Amino acid sequence: MRAVVLIVFGTILYPAQALAQRGSGQPAGPPTGSASVRPSGSSLGRIRLGAADAIWFSWQIGIPANAFRQLTFSEAAAKADTLGLGSIEGFSTQQVSYEIPKKLDYKLAPGERAAIMNRLRDLNVRMPAYHVENIAADDNGRKVFEFAKSLSVETIISTPEAASLPGLDKMANEFGINVAVEVRHPKSMLSALEGRSKRIGVHADFGNWMQDGIKPVDGLSQVKDRLMAVTLRDRSALGGKGRNETVGSGVAGVSDFFLQAYRLELKPLFIVVDTTGATDTYADLSKSLDGFEKALQPAMIARVRQTIDSPAGKIRGPERLPPEMRQQIEAAIPKEPLAKPKKPRKLLVVDLNMWSGHGTIPHGNLLLERMGKKTNAYEAVFSNDLNNLKHPKIKEYDAVFLNNVVGMVFPDPQVREGLLRYVREGGGLGGVHGTTYAALDWPEFTDMLGGSAGAHHTEKQVLKVDDPDSPLTRQFGGKSFEHSDEFYHFPASSPYSRDKAHVLLSIDIEKSDLATTGRFCKDCTRPDHDYAMSWIKSYGKGRVFCTPLGHTTILFTTPAWVQHMFAGVQFILGDLEADTTPSARITGKKQK
Repeated sequence: MRAVVLIVFGTILYPAQALAQRGSGQPAGPPTGSASVRPSGSSLGRIRLGAADAIWFSWQIGIPANAFRQLTFSEAAAKADTLGLGSIEGFSTQQVSYEIPKKLDYKLAPGERAAIMNRLRDLNVRMPAYHVENIAADDNGRKVFEFAKSLSVETIISTPEAASLPGLDKMANEFGINVAVEVRHPKSMLSALEGRSKRIGVHADFGNWMQDGIKPVDGLSQVKDRLMAVTLRDRSALGGKGRNETVGSGVAGVSDFFLQAYRLELKPLFIVVDTTGATDTYADLSKSLDGFEKALQPAMIARVRQTIDSPAGKIRGPERLPPEMRQQIEAAIPKEPLAKPKKPRKLLVVDLNMWSGHGTIPHGNLLLERMGKKTNAYEAVFSNDLNNLKHPKIKEYDAVFLNNVVGMVFPDPQVREGLLRYVREGGGLGGVHGTTYAALDWPEFTDMLGGSAGAHHTEKQVLKVDDPDSPLTRQFGGKSFEHSDEFYHFPASSPYSRDKAHVLLSIDIEKSDLATTGRFCKDCTRPDHDYAMSWIKSYGKGRVFCTPLGHTTILFTTPAWVQHMFAGVQFILGDLEADTTPSARITGKKQK
């Protein structure tokens, strides 16, 4: 059975619970992703979905709809969603759905096409690639292009005759849709593509290439920027005697191929991950997708390094803030430390993003810098050089503060080992707001931080003080109060738990509006209705402080909130003592 990995360079796909906003006068309908089961943050925590973002690779990754031979296209699209994917390759030979017992081709009526688009919208899945056995530069070929355009297809994959290429090239440019020609032997196609526009390119099937004795990375060196689509399969050996293997476990050299594809700056690229032909198609695809993500780590490490070396990887300094904002931040900072430093302290501040970055990052950086200087409590060192997090370099710092770090920024094994070891052996780690969306591909990190990936939007809620006696919360006076921010609602699958964290502040559900923009929201709701907004915890011998707040400027300009941040920093530095007993173990009135 054939399963294809589709990599397409394009825009990032939004989380499953993103709500579609309709204009006035339009009929009401379910929000985008209303039928999706992908968890919040999946686009930032899994390469299979996040790779589509231009700040990552601009590669779209999916599966072939016909991998599930007994299912309709509609049912296969749902399988793609449950596999954590936002893309699927459609086939002209597959039945549309139970309701529409017709093939997925240009003969479908307008209403039927609209039904397909609505189904994909509900699943938050796109069909960037569409496979047709043979497309010609004739009236039927034009109908195929028109059909593909109506379904927002970006690339048609087919095996046209060489004589049709000039006409197909013309149609491809007319409709703005690429044509990826299935190529068995890379060299044989290059001459036919000479003189053709960039709308005509190559579709590479790893399995076919390997059966013909061609190593994929060698084939890539021949087709280069003509590559548009990839069917990803792995095999035990080159030649006819090889057998299909889970992606990453054979001799295809998947890591080498995609590292080279990244270096060649191939975009757009559509990647479909194929099956091995195992009986359980879903489990088989799941294993190959996991293998693919692991194989893509070298390319991800290279991408992070490139980001660090680019303007996007530089520290977002206070020069980005207007004078009046700097004055507000300065005025909110206390003159004395909350606890006398036991020794000179160094705080490493990182604001690296594999995303566009929150607007309050400069506010946080200025606050962290000025608090240290004004109170002489510590020296803040700002750097996104991840070599600082490797052992033993990281031991030069008393704590590390992640200021709104977002995305898969820690793929390097040495960085991971260094940061985990550092905190376990007595170091401090702090994080604010978007940092709960950092390294979602690294479970040990999210467990150490205490939370990850919550559904959210900017709103006003009422916060309660869970521990009024903590030196991090005394300034709030023990009473509930209103606050405007992006409140992350961590799902039950998140590592957040009162069994592990000492909760300082949380949403007062009795006094807050728990609807989500006027809707019920399953993904925004925890079974225990416990939504912590600040906590501290012990991790090994180390200390952790995290608040998911900080989307608005309030956290950096209000004295009470600044004191909360300052106390958190002095806590992770090791100077401010605070109870880290998990809240679930505390009885009485202290924790409610």
